[in-house]
Order: sequence, then structure tokens, then C-alpha cells
Amino acid sequence: MQEFIPLLYLKGISTGDFREAMLPLMGDTARGLSPSVICRLKERWEEEYENWNQRSLAGDYYVYLWADGIYFQARMEDAKDCVLVIIGVKANGVKELIAITDGYRESKESWSD
Repeated sequence: MQEFIPLLYLKGISTGDFREAMLPLMGDTARGLSPSVICRLKERWEEEYENWNQRSLAGDYYVYLWADGIYFQARMEDAKDCVLVIIGVKANGVKELIAITDGYRESKESWSD
């Protein structure tokens, strides 16, 4: 559920529709998913993201980096915004998400910000 509820939000389910969408999966416990509960969850996700985004990478070593812009339509209507992503590969072959943020196109200005 911890992964499914944020996914529904990203797919465009409004805060008022969560209860109905989750009722078949959660039964009566879905009744606790009021719009205010979903808003509080969203605030917590944003706080977790900010903490993750401010973490120190000192001491981490990556042998390879990928940087790319990914275009979505989730909750963006006709906007051409993209998500800028950097993935690193450590010496042992493990891939790690290093950074993710929103940008406008894959422009020099977006990457600089």
C-alpha cells in the first residue's frame, strides 16, 4: 500500500476519489482515506523527498553516470515539463538513483538549476 497509494496520486486520482478507488482492495479500512488524510500523506512524501534530496553524497564513488530527461503527462495536462534524472553505478555494479527533479525540457538552464 505504501507504494500503491502514491502511484494512484501520480496517475491522477484526486484526493476525493481515493476512498472509492481503494474500497475493493482494502474493504472497510479504505474509509479512513479521506481527502485530508491523503493531503497529510502528500506532505509527508514531500518532506521525505526534501530530506533525501539534501543527503550527503560525500564518500560515494560512481564509475558511471546517466543523466536524462523523462517526459510525463501525469497531472500535467498539456505541459511539456520533464523530470531530470541522474542514475549512478557503483564499482560493485549496483545502480543508485542520485537525483530527480522537475525541469522544463532537457535544457542547459534546467540542468544548471
